[in-house]
Amino acid sequence: MDARGLLAKPDETLLEHLKKVVEEGRKIAHFLGLSPEMREKALLACLFHDLGKATESFQAKMRGERGRAYPHPLASLPFIIVTGNLSDPLSLAAAAAVLTHHSPLNKDLYREFKDKSADYVSEETLKDLLQGLSDLLDKYELGDHFPLYESLKLIRLYNKRSALLLEQNLRFGGETKTLRLIFKELPSQEYAAIKTVLMLADWLISSRKFSAEDLFLFEGGNKLKAYLSQKNWVLREFQRKISQLPEKRVWLRAPTGTGKTEALLLWANDAERIIYLLPTQATANAMWKRLRAIYGEDKVGLAHGRAGYILRKEIEEEPLDFKLWASVFAKPVVVATVDQYLLAHLQGRHWEIRRTLAKNSALIMDEIHSYDPYTLGLLKVALEKEPPYKLALASATLPEFLISLLGEGPLVEAEKNLWKRKRHKIILHSDYLDHYISQIIEEARKGHKVLVIVNTVAKAQEIYQLLYGLLKNKISYLDESLLQLLHARFAFKDRWEKEEKLQNPPPATILISTQIVEVSLDISFDVLFTEIAPIDALVQRLGRVNRRGDNPPAPVHVFLEWYPGSEKIYGKNILEISTEILRDIQSEPSDGEWVQATNELYRKLVFSPAYQKDLQEGEKTLKEIQHILGCYTIDLSDEELQKKFTTRKGQLSVEVLPYIFKDQVYTLKEQGELWRLVEFLVPVPLWWLGTYPQWFSKDEDLAVYWTDLPYDEKVGLRLPGEEESPSGAEIC
Repeated sequence: MDARGLLAKPDETLLEHLKKVVEEGRKIAHFLGLSPEMREKALLACLFHDLGKATESFQAKMRGERGRAYPHPLASLPFIIVTGNLSDPLSLAAAAAVLTHHSPLNKDLYREFKDKSADYVSEETLKDLLQGLSDLLDKYELGDHFPLYESLKLIRLYNKRSALLLEQNLRFGGETKTLRLIFKELPSQEYAAIKTVLMLADWLISSRKFSAEDLFLFEGGNKLKAYLSQKNWVLREFQRKISQLPEKRVWLRAPTGTGKTEALLLWANDAERIIYLLPTQATANAMWKRLRAIYGEDKVGLAHGRAGYILRKEIEEEPLDFKLWASVFAKPVVVATVDQYLLAHLQGRHWEIRRTLAKNSALIMDEIHSYDPYTLGLLKVALEKEPPYKLALASATLPEFLISLLGEGPLVEAEKNLWKRKRHKIILHSDYLDHYISQIIEEARKGHKVLVIVNTVAKAQEIYQLLYGLLKNKISYLDESLLQLLHARFAFKDRWEKEEKLQNPPPATILISTQIVEVSLDISFDVLFTEIAPIDALVQRLGRVNRRGDNPPAPVHVFLEWYPGSEKIYGKNILEISTEILRDIQSEPSDGEWVQATNELYRKLVFSPAYQKDLQEGEKTLKEIQHILGCYTIDLSDEELQKKFTTRKGQLSVEVLPYIFKDQVYTLKEQGELWRLVEFLVPVPLWWLGTYPQWFSKDEDLAVYWTDLPYDEKVGLRLPGEEESPSGAEIC
């Protein structure tokens, strides 16, 4: 066999494949603006990454004669090693990228192959292959005198056991270390960039339907302007101002409903990649649909924990391909939760690509006020260590504290007249919310859409069941179908359906919800009844009532007494400070006054020991993980690292399957549609599994827990005996 007969794919020769990958790699390296030195190493990685397919076992696999082959990235290692100086970090980064282009780099990678030999094709065929490679090296001007035949000596020296190279001791940085350890300690940004070029180029050629140009945004500014023109959009002054700023880091504060999103996109203008980060999956889903209308359906990706399911339901393109490109931030425009950005900095799967592409993007962080101090600590370090090409941070309230924490930059504020809107009439009650059930019903009887927000699932379920009983017994002369309950403890399919229906609720609707409604749904109700919460959370709750200020100030009833569950969520101190601020606020505050109130809360809060502790813990965690791992991907079988692999402080959750769905789940399994399993999963606090083991059982086959806890589509999952207040709430 000569080299021309070696296959990379069943219908593609090895040399053809390598040439194509280098061609795409050249374009990607150009778009990413790599230095000449890094560009050369990245293209060498592209050219050498699959030389390990020159084994008898892999060729037999391509001919359909066997199933498994010796791992070709490992068999490629001797070839790429000889192309560079082993004391040169960039040369070693190229070798590490080749080794890991199908696997994460970790301490045990290919260790099980240390006593196994690669069954390379004959030396004569290898020499022919290397000659073909020399021709490509000359064509792409990738080096004059690489001693390619030295790789054959290396193979003979290690008796074809490529894995032994990883245990070879080398001098690096003044110390003697194994190659495996040297790979770990390489400069992470350089290694990540070289691996990104290789992996994206390889995926593009393997897909056979995308090219490097499909991964970048061209004329995004013109697409946005065409969209705004079609909508007859007249720019506000703050939108014009931010669009003209030359600075790479900007802040934006603008009230809800005044065009904050459009302003941020105008600022991004002709960036080659836009990554739009939001706090929740629901807000990300809505923004994804919105941006697809601007930039084109095939240009905008969605990345979060449920993205695969959403994409499979919503798009015609092969969802697995679409999900892959979006999940690594490789679509020209990506809408994601901030968790996806932070998990990349915590060294999650494919961290190399996500961090490299984020570093070369216009990164937009909207609703930046929404994060707890632990998450802000993670963000602070991530942005300091790897600042993106451009960064915009925005919020309707935007506390001054965040600007000092996350980095100074020009602050663009909406015009003064936009802050004068008075959308709400605040009515304070020194009482518990569930003592005012009759007033809630009375507002609905007037035809008003009534929103009721409480702080715990137990309280939401309790009030819903009380109202449902009254409505069903016709005490209020309202149809019980107008009563809705929304919280986090619903199966995904039921929550999705509820959120869809609530986009346009009919008059007399009563929605009982927890704080998940604060930044998830673009809804506008007529009246709000809410338990006390931190001022910034209250502002978000108010944003669901008279949302755009088209009506006179809407009544907002705030109840200043709280149950213990509220303290577990927010802390007693922040609730007391918020109550104090609220008592001093005017009965019809303007949007601008809410900004002042939020700043006052943060001035009193951020220097508290508890807030500073969580903030510093976030900073420390990200620094520690990156220091411990170096270029390794996190190993989630390590319990200590697993505990740190979280982007939010507080109660951890696990998803379970209520037994009521057993028949439906096993039907899906029989039909080969287990991708829909997510529809039936319900998140519950992780501590429930240890505290109430009688209610849960592990299904090893499905890799989930079943639960005997009662579930129904109206109330959600219930924990027997879980109550927030004494039974028999009063009705005033």
